[in-house]
Amino acid sequence: MNQPTRAGYDVFISGETIDLVIPNRAAVERDGWYRWFNDPEVTRYTDHGLWPNTPEKQYAYLESVTSAQSNRVVLLILPKESDCAIGVISLSNINQQHRWAQIGMIIGRTQRSAGALFHGLEAKARVAEHAFAVVGLERIWGTQARPLAEWQRYQYLFGFQVEGIMRSAFRRGHEVHDLVVTSCLVSDYLRVKAARGEYWPGKARLHELMRAVPAENPIDAISAAIETTNADYFGKLGLGKGR
Repeated sequence: MNQPTRAGYDVFISGETIDLVIPNRAAVERDGWYRWFNDPEVTRYTDHGLWPNTPEKQYAYLESVTSAQSNRVVLLILPKESDCAIGVISLSNINQQHRWAQIGMIIGRTQRSAGALFHGLEAKARVAEHAFAVVGLERIWGTQARPLAEWQRYQYLFGFQVEGIMRSAFRRGHEVHDLVVTSCLVSDYLRVKAARGEYWPGKARLHELMRAVPAENPIDAISAAIETTNADYFGKLGLGKGR
């Protein structure tokens, strides 16, 4: 069976609202892949954007992630209604011994809208399913700066949950935030599938599920519980309350 192609890309995972495609030079030359990492709005809560990105740097990265030695899966997010890639998602640091990998995603500024939220959620769901059902991993995890609260709440719809807070671990200039660690185990993935029938519920159903997500952010309660527990324990040790 021939591999499907669209907009000059080979489709690796076909979805409902997006396709996840294999990166090639067209992403740099036509779709401006390298420019996303020069946009301060895109990079605000990432480690990118400290130094200028160039086509040459992006070509070097492309070569590294498509080489036979690469231990990561890197795919571009191509909306069904567009011929232009609008983001990138990856599984990196894949560890076959422990069966885990880190998941990360960047959405370009021109697509940072309500539609982009659906694209991002489907991209993450499709890659998570690939990680568990195809690669055979048992845990995927990632970090997000604390201000990305809306995104963190919606991840719960796909079995991701907050498992910790890295205190003051993210810095952008003089702006400092905690990093929220989230993860999804294969058991979480299977629980979601059992409850819904499909891991990706479809855009219409997802919209209903998103409207039912509680307004309160569990991160606030989790962070407060950790801080209170640690402060109490330090107090018992005679070391003050601290943070």
